[in-house]
Amino acid sequence: MAEAKSDRFKIYSIAIVVFLAIISILYYISAPVYLYIVAYMWFGFIFGILQQYGRFCFASAWRDLIMVKVPRMFVGIMVGMMTFSIIAVFIFTYYPERYHTSQLGLHGLIGGLLFGLGMVFAGGCATGSLYKTGEGNMISLVVLLALSFSQAIFAVTVFDSIFERFIQSLPSFSMVELLFGKPAGVPEGTTYHVQYGDYSFWQHMFADAGINAILIGVILLIGVYIIVVRKGFLKRRAATMAASADGGEVKMGFKDELAGFWHMISSSKRTSIAAILIGIAAATMVFSLGWMAKHYDFNNFGNVLVAKPASAGSNTVSSTLPASQGWPDKTYPSDVAVRSSSTVFDPGYWYITTQEAMAAAWSIKAVGLDSQPADGSPGYLENNHYFGDYNGLPVPWHSPALLLSFGLILGASFRALRAREFKWKFPTKELFIYAVIGGTLMGIGARIALGCNIGAFYAPAAFGDPSGWVFFIGMGIGAYLAAKFVNFTANRKMADMDFDIEL
Repeated sequence: MAEAKSDRFKIYSIAIVVFLAIISILYYISAPVYLYIVAYMWFGFIFGILQQYGRFCFASAWRDLIMVKVPRMFVGIMVGMMTFSIIAVFIFTYYPERYHTSQLGLHGLIGGLLFGLGMVFAGGCATGSLYKTGEGNMISLVVLLALSFSQAIFAVTVFDSIFERFIQSLPSFSMVELLFGKPAGVPEGTTYHVQYGDYSFWQHMFADAGINAILIGVILLIGVYIIVVRKGFLKRRAATMAASADGGEVKMGFKDELAGFWHMISSSKRTSIAAILIGIAAATMVFSLGWMAKHYDFNNFGNVLVAKPASAGSNTVSSTLPASQGWPDKTYPSDVAVRSSSTVFDPGYWYITTQEAMAAAWSIKAVGLDSQPADGSPGYLENNHYFGDYNGLPVPWHSPALLLSFGLILGASFRALRAREFKWKFPTKELFIYAVIGGTLMGIGARIALGCNIGAFYAPAAFGDPSGWVFFIGMGIGAYLAAKFVNFTANRKMADMDFDIEL
């Protein structure tokens, strides 16, 4: 019986790969330039495999560290982020246009706090919920739906007001700018968006990777070792050494501290390996997408949908393009909500949540719930900053980052099936409520912070953006409060139960 189930799982896993291959071929036949969004899908597939293998989840990292004093996942995430940061410096040398920073302000802390609360209640962060959905966990699917629709609703109701009043005018800068100042020739008091080429490669390596990612990451790991691991490790080590020394006095020194720190790192071997590979994959994704965009002559995938090659200038629109250029032979202006800049959400690196918000908004629009004015102007789903000016509302199959999420779910399914870990799990009433609350909090938090655990922390921190650490602090505070609440309610339930046994 078990062997038959294993064979069935192998067949299903092969079917997933075949399915993705067929989709890829169909995209290529439609237009070679679509390989760009196919690459998003396959990188998502790789992320799904690696996340499922390493159980890579920020909710688990904070929850395990706070509630059961297990640093495995936290260590893995820091190791992966530091790996990503080093490789990213090399990548940005070739594709500097992929380098950018986010606004630094209180919104990151507040959004991170709400996100941290939500991910512990939900039992998974944004990207963790994706891979768990791929394992057959329908609780995580509920989390994703709550996260997606809460974002969409928040974006078209109050986001514009919050963004214009509290976020839009905030400064954005990287660690290299903070340490070395504005580039030469920029007048004081002027607004200037720093480009990667404004500083040397080694300045970026020292400041963005060395200080913002590696130094801060190592300090956090040392803090985790001292607070969580050190006491227990040295106690066990002293007992072992005393036994071998026939009861002699044992003193712990610096070598023992290093051994304890390394033990913490090496104990997280599987997660750390997965995290390092995720960091490498994330950096490779930046390089690959940058190369493809330059090869096919566009700055953003929205340019392809409205036939505006980068070399032709921003005001040139072609009704058709030569087939030899690899572009489609027709345009899709109705697919793009951002008509002024002809762009769609196309971050060029590993990103979660924005594409889910776009999918939810597109679904609302598709079923006719968007109020469309009689003059044909955009409805409320497009007449706002979030969708209308920044991200667009393309159909799902033309949404690059959404294909990444799609691939991630299938990648996790593939790995779970191969490892015989795929299992359908359906929520109880209580878990359903927690999933909805947690997903909603994550959705609102992600919009306030302009990103989630990946887009507002993991990638910015690796790229040298201090705003990533503001979100990280908020996320930690939220996770701590949620973990304490979960512990409190669990203890109350245990106290109310009667364990008296009559013998």
